[in-house]
Amino acid sequence: MTGRRTGATIVGAFLLALSLMTEAGALDEELRLFPDITGWRGGETLSMKLEAPSQVMGSRSERLYRRETDNHTIRVIMLKGPGTLWQGLPKGEISADDGPIGSGATFRTLEAGGYRAVMEDHPLTGKALVVEMAPDSTLTFETGFEDVDLERFAVVFLQQYQP
Repeated sequence: MTGRRTGATIVGAFLLALSLMTEAGALDEELRLFPDITGWRGGETLSMKLEAPSQVMGSRSERLYRRETDNHTIRVIMLKGPGTLWQGLPKGEISADDGPIGSGATFRTLEAGGYRAVMEDHPLTGKALVVEMAPDSTLTFETGFEDVDLERFAVVFLQQYQP
């Protein structure tokens, strides 16, 4: 009887240790993909697999950051994998608007932390900065607040980002 209890205790301790290592590994992964940024509070990381009946086609993960001084937010979204239908950013310099029947949005290409990016500034929905990370992945930074500097936040984020 004592041998069974000892065996059960060892197995239980092993499973607990494995669970803690898995949770710690998941936290490490979240911090690599969504680092903590000084002056901002990072919320919970939400992730989902993009699945087709035959295979996993990628993933979508996001984290909401709140500026500590006024609670203004930036949502950071990572799309990875062949199922995201990412075609890449257009080549060359772009500085344009959405034309005479649009709603006043402007678009321009730029470099953010060494990566090619496009900034969209829309008077109704806010700003979005799309950063081309690799042929099958993008990071998107979004805010509805005029006083939030997406470019600056993205550069700090990308300096700490570890794919």
